[in-house]
Amino acid sequence: LLYMADKDLKPEIQQQILEEFKTNKDVFEKVYDFYYERILKYLLKRTTSSEAAYDLTAETFMKAFESFHKFKWTGVSFKVWLYRIAINQLKNYRRKPQSTVLTQEMEGMEQMRTEVKEELEELDKTLFGDEDLTKLSDAIETLNPKYQNVVSLHYFEGMSHAEIAGVINRSQSAVKSMMHRALKNLRLLLATNSI
Repeated sequence: LLYMADKDLKPEIQQQILEEFKTNKDVFEKVYDFYYERILKYLLKRTTSSEAAYDLTAETFMKAFESFHKFKWTGVSFKVWLYRIAINQLKNYRRKPQSTVLTQEMEGMEQMRTEVKEELEELDKTLFGDEDLTKLSDAIETLNPKYQNVVSLHYFEGMSHAEIAGVINRSQSAVKSMMHRALKNLRLLLATNSI
């Protein structure tokens, strides 16, 4: 088995890939194949634009490939590193003036759209019982982007506080605090119908 229960490559496989990369750049394909769909789904959820998500995913893996030779194994997973790159690409994307609306329909993405809806419904049930899904989605979009990242990584990507801390370069206690504030803000927004 190449991966662990939490759907990450085993540490020894990651170390092997790093070692092989020194003499064979094609080994990066294993990283790409294993993480591509996860990064794409994450970016789809954050942008709701298939065009933007595909572009950002490509940019994420290009940046990763270009700097893979600098990656030093310290026990931090490729997963954490790739999500950190993806979030930085997303931040850069949102800073640029856009020619298309971020919330355009995800054409031809019926399967992923269904999965996103199911995950939002699950988050909705976890946080608020049977509140309206649309209100939850709107509320998440009104949060500060750092809170959006924490909520998305935890509830949509299933990351632990420790993994999120690695992705956003913060301590675990800071992540827990951010999660608490984000959930408090979501509850308040939904309770007051201010969205």
